[in-house]
Amino acid sequence: MGYLLAEARAVGGVMIDANTQAILDAVSSYTAQHYAPMTAVADVGCGEGLLLHTLAGAGFSNLTGISYQPPDLAPIHTVSGVDVCAPDWSARCGGPYQLVISTEVIEHLTNPFLFLSEMRKLVAEGGELLLTFPNVHNIRSIIGYALTGRHSGFFGPNFNDGHPLHDQHIFIPNLHLIRYLLGIAGFSVQSERFLNGPGKLFSQTVMMIARHG
Repeated sequence: MGYLLAEARAVGGVMIDANTQAILDAVSSYTAQHYAPMTAVADVGCGEGLLLHTLAGAGFSNLTGISYQPPDLAPIHTVSGVDVCAPDWSARCGGPYQLVISTEVIEHLTNPFLFLSEMRKLVAEGGELLLTFPNVHNIRSIIGYALTGRHSGFFGPNFNDGHPLHDQHIFIPNLHLIRYLLGIAGFSVQSERFLNGPGKLFSQTVMMIARHG
């Protein structure tokens, strides 16, 4: 399963692996194909801003990065001090946005339903939420769970080493559960796609699109 192995490369001076590149490619491609450049787009948990810079390079100009401590992404607008585990965090984030993106965030959270409920407040009626998260249904993850009791990439060796909680993969994003949580949060799932590998059994990441309303 060599396609699941990280292959480091530099993007904008930042070293990223093959899975991160696959996520950047898929999310930016979907956004460019389905939305106009002036569409209001927010990236929640924007990290180093790689996705926002990629979208800006594709001509998108109405972008917002939301995070607890985002880097300086000027001229892209950012909202800092946002703790997505706190109640009513969305009230600080502006909007509504026609497209809200969150890549590789939900698996780090203790309360994913709260997160999705707050995300719905950011998404305009008829707008979309785009999520990516680890695929725990692939063969490597299934074998890992059968042999060790943990899915691949979850509860790793540093889990009990005082590592910061939200740097850990702690919520298991089972596809059936994610669909259920999205439904009771007020979204309807529109599509699912598997990234960095062919299909559910061999890919590393899930990209899910859900509509508000």
